[in-house]
Amino acid sequence: SSCQTEGLMITQHLAIDSTAIEAYERKQPKKESETTGNATWGAKFDTYGNKITWFGYKIHLAVDTESELPIAVEVTHAGYDQLKNYEAAHELNAQAIIPLNLRNEKEPPTGFSSNGTPRCSMGFDMVYWGADKRYLKFRCPHTVGKVDCPHGSAWCSPSDYGMVVKVNPNDDLRRFSIPHRDTKRWKELYNKRTSVERVFARLKENLTVNQLHIRGIQKVKTQVFLNLCILLASALAMSKASVRQRCA
Repeated sequence: SSCQTEGLMITQHLAIDSTAIEAYERKQPKKESETTGNATWGAKFDTYGNKITWFGYKIHLAVDTESELPIAVEVTHAGYDQLKNYEAAHELNAQAIIPLNLRNEKEPPTGFSSNGTPRCSMGFDMVYWGADKRYLKFRCPHTVGKVDCPHGSAWCSPSDYGMVVKVNPNDDLRRFSIPHRDTKRWKELYNKRTSVERVFARLKENLTVNQLHIRGIQKVKTQVFLNLCILLASALAMSKASVRQRCA
């Protein structure tokens, strides 16, 4: 795009999130909406655990975290903590940074905590010790001083280094992540999501995404797309104006 050509987008880190928008159309059963692809009832829990429901759509947006400019959009009523989202990122040699949705989830795989940390034979969470391009590395928690195991480290490994477990993220793209879940680096990347939240605020407060007076998902998609074009065109115009001022 012109914004990329002008150097406005870095695209090293992308924030992807969704937001609900109310529909201006006749209420219909969920089964009917699945056939037409039009508005349906949605529900989510807010920060305080309160259930929020709405009739409408969800905008899914990918934003460059540096420039806070949109690079991809879709309008649906789908969620995010789904395997297909991790698989799509993996195909692009990228890492999806998405909190695990543990509601209604079964027990984690044997020998692992819910966030993908392997557990030693005594049931202690092992300690994350970095990663290369292919594997996550975990060490004995007793050896690195995180727990006082009654059996010491020799019970699991004769090495003074202690037992080491390497995990291939490809074994479970949803549960395993490079960087490892809940680490400082993972949280830093996750916190970049605020960029996409600010874009949603601009779309709703300054443009017309929250004022839908059209019916049908195709028309809604068109209106959302036009709003995003305005954001991109505005950023491009401001960049060119800044260049002219510097050259004047």
